[in-house]
Amino acid sequence: MVPARIRRRLACVFREWMITIVAAAAGAAVAWAGCRVAARARRPAVVPAGCCAVVTALAWAWLGRRWSAGGLPGWWLPVPLAVFAVAAPLVAADLRYRRLPDVLTAALALLVGAAVAASALALDTVAAGAVEVGTGLVVRAVAGAIGFAAVHALVRAVSPRSMGAGDVKLAAGLGGGAGAVGWSALVVTAVVASVVTLAGACATRWARRRWEASRRGARRRRCRGPTGGAVPHGPGMVLGACLVVAFPGTALDGGAEPAASVVTGSGMGAITPAPG
Repeated sequence: MVPARIRRRLACVFREWMITIVAAAAGAAVAWAGCRVAARARRPAVVPAGCCAVVTALAWAWLGRRWSAGGLPGWWLPVPLAVFAVAAPLVAADLRYRRLPDVLTAALALLVGAAVAASALALDTVAAGAVEVGTGLVVRAVAGAIGFAAVHALVRAVSPRSMGAGDVKLAAGLGGGAGAVGWSALVVTAVVASVVTLAGACATRWARRRWEASRRGARRRRCRGPTGGAVPHGPGMVLGACLVVAFPGTALDGGAEPAASVVTGSGMGAITPAPG
């Protein structure tokens, strides 16, 4: 006979692996569907569906693994899943075409809105009737979406060449997810996006200078240099939002403090995520 403790441990390991596998399969399916929809849109954006599916599958599997191990609150899980759902297709489209398809930015906003609503309902249930907790989550998400999109719209109005209309639409969906975490998460998202875009611009400029130097040194050799144009801002925005929703930390505690006494210490429903 196998000891009961070992049987429980094996059952726990089996459950974690099943959650990881199911999450990976679901993530791959969602990303593949997003790529297909983008390819058949009015303004098609063909991106590598296989690569996007693999990246999203790994991200969802990691999120599912963290949740099953108690590293993410169960009521919060829908939000990072929604943000990661079409992150890879959005980044691929922006890098390839220097634009963000409307169908993907709209899908992101709808997914994040539905995820925040589901998280609010789940939090109200866990918090034993503290309705104001879930309501506050929704209010922060709506305010974050409006405020983040308004700031990007203002930047575009002042300097149209520095930001596209797709970035403004993307800011609405990402702002909803980051705003649900807290106001500080919006700042972190904006800072990460700016740093990534600046780093990309510096790298592109350095590569072009190297190419021009090599061209002067070997004029007879035909080679193709780096593509000019503005560096897309979307990938940095997506990266920043993914970081803050995957690692909400104490910022999420502030918004759910009334429910902390009920939720803390309940394994998969713990408020504060564990490291990693």
